[in-house]
Amino acid sequence: MSSREPSGEPASAPGTGEERAAPDASEERAAADASEERAAADASEERAAADASEERAAADASEERAAADASEERAARPGVGARPGVGARPGVGARWIAALLALALALSLGAIAGVAYQRYAAVHLRELPKVPRCVRGARVALRRPVAVSGTEPRQTASGETVHLTPGEDRAVACALQFDEALARHLAGALAEQAPAQRAARLLELVRDRVPPDPAHDRSASAAYMMASAALRGLPEDAPEVRAAAEALELHHACRFATRRACPTRPSPPALVWLAGVPAALSLLGLFGIGLTASAARYRRWTARRGR
Repeated sequence: MSSREPSGEPASAPGTGEERAAPDASEERAAADASEERAAADASEERAAADASEERAAADASEERAAADASEERAARPGVGARPGVGARPGVGARWIAALLALALALSLGAIAGVAYQRYAAVHLRELPKVPRCVRGARVALRRPVAVSGTEPRQTASGETVHLTPGEDRAVACALQFDEALARHLAGALAEQAPAQRAARLLELVRDRVPPDPAHDRSASAAYMMASAALRGLPEDAPEVRAAAEALELHHACRFATRRACPTRPSPPALVWLAGVPAALSLLGLFGIGLTASAARYRRWTARRGR
């Protein structure tokens, strides 16, 4: 039987581990309590901040409502916040809007109507073109009645050679300066001696020998001036001469914009009226708005002077 000898080390005292564990648990509880206190403090601060934000928002809303009420009161009381002696002017903005709308309508619709009318006038209401100066001198010579046979040779459109008087030859020479074909047809018409045949050939010259497109308007106007002058040199009591002169005037009036009305000329297109009438009414409305504004300004001016 072996025996354990004493080692010389002191034996551990009973209960030492339990004593160390107790202080550790106390510290943990204290730390947990401190954390809870800090969390409670943070929550209190957050609630206080939220309450302060709500109070500020309520104060701002109250101020906005008060400002809106004050603005409504100033708007309801004319003259408040304005210059001394100047009252409120209701409807100024509405007048400006109406004026701008009227101006826009007048400009847009007026442009549409103007373009449509210009296209119509370019075909049916062409202006009289300028003719050479020699045409006016030829007219004076052609008005004189033909008493003798001509001696000046000229060639017609068919290649025939005819003899004309000095006045007739002057007219043909003038036509040669701007339209050779017209000059040859004119020579053939002036070569006729019988009044009825001469009148018929002169009418044919203007009506059938000059193309209707605008490029030949100069020749058409010159041919009319010389043919009408030559018809005046014929006996006026001849019915053929009167009929030819009437037909010549009517043809000229239908080709150009003259004082005489043309029965076959079409009326302006409907677009001219559909756009032009509202444009004119818009201009009248704009004029009325301007008169109303001027009258109101005059009344305010007289009211200030009367004070």
